[in-house]
Formats: sequence, C-alpha cells, structure tokens
Amino acid sequence: MKIPLHHTNETQDVAGADQALASHTVTIGRGTHRSLPNRRTGYTQKATIGGHKLYIRTGEYEDGTLGEIFLDMHKEGAAFRSLMNCFAIAISLGLQYGVPLEEFVESFTLMRFEPNGPVSGHDQVKMASSILDYIMRDLAINYLDRQDLAHVQVTHDDLRGDSVKPYAKSTSRHTPQPLSRAETAAPPATLGLEEARIKGYEGDPCPECHQFTLVRRGTCRTCSTCGGSTGCS
Repeated sequence: MKIPLHHTNETQDVAGADQALASHTVTIGRGTHRSLPNRRTGYTQKATIGGHKLYIRTGEYEDGTLGEIFLDMHKEGAAFRSLMNCFAIAISLGLQYGVPLEEFVESFTLMRFEPNGPVSGHDQVKMASSILDYIMRDLAINYLDRQDLAHVQVTHDDLRGDSVKPYAKSTSRHTPQPLSRAETAAPPATLGLEEARIKGYEGDPCPECHQFTLVRRGTCRTCSTCGGSTGCS
C-alpha cells in the first residue's frame, strides 16, 4: 500500500513541531534555587508609617544583590504580623529563584491601603500609600538606585566622606575695614546718641557737660558723667 505524498509531508511537519517544542521546553527549564551564604551582610531600617513602627532587615549575596528580607511590625496584631511574615517569605523565595527585584517593585509600589501616611525615620522616603509601598521604595532605592521613588534625592557623591568639608577655625586676623562715607560724614553727636540709647541712657545731652549720659531717677534726670541735674518736673 502506498502512502500519499501529502500525508507524508504532514507527518514530517508534526514531528518537526514536536521536536522544536521539546527543545524549547528544555531550554527554558525550571528555576534553580540560589542559596545564600551562612554569614550574610545587609542592613536594618527602622521607620514609622502612619504611626505604625516597621523594621526591614535584608540579607545579601556575596556580590551585594538582595536575597531575602525580614519584616517586623512593632506592637501589631498576630494576624497582621503573620501576613507580613508570609509576604516577606514569598518575596525572599522569588528572589532566590531568580525573579528580578524590579518585578516586585513595579507590582507593589503605589498600592494604597491602611496603614499609610507620613514616614518618619527614613532619610529619603517621607510618604507612603501603604506598608508595601514603603517596603518596595526602600528596597528599590538601596538595591536598584531608583532615586525617582525617593522624596529626598541623595547622590553617591553626597555620601562620600570627602564631600563634607571639615570645620576649620579661621586663624587669620580680622582687618578693620575703613568707615563708609556715610559713617565718616555723620557727626560725633549722632554716634554718641545711638551708643547711649543702646546702653540704656535717656539719649538727651546733659546741659552742663553735653554728654549723652542722662539717667532718669523718678521725675528727675541726672548726668552720670558730671552729676548735673536737669531739674524735676
């Protein structure tokens, strides 16, 4: 029995498609787990969001990339704290199986639910629409350099120690500046009057010594320089 030519071509096409699909499946494969070192670096960030205290703790690989996070809510209910712990575990597993941090940041930033509001204790994040929004902003700023998600912009140059000039006391002597034309043209009586009023004198000249050192004593005014009196009214 002879097989038709068109039937043979269809069989070869199906076999080729199966081989291509199999090779494609083998190429993609499943994610592999990347273990963190037993002793790992990271940071702990404490902040308050809308009156609720939150601690973020991170674990890093040897190359400095993020591998896990821990979340601790201070004085919160058991149910809410459990949900936050589950969220941290899910994010950590995703990071360890190769999910980019950018995917989590794009998915969870700007989510809005309570608790939310002003943020205190963080140098760059000052407002958050939710706890998840704050967490992803903090991680994106520290591990992705996403300054667009920060409310206070801080560059790497600002964090260098040599960018802050140390305080140094000036040892140069003060050189007296010459008086301006207006000061040199002012009469001595005007300068003495201002100085006398600053020191608490009446500001009027004494009729005997013409000094601006009159002091009021009751209803009389006496001169501290010559002791003269203007009389009592």
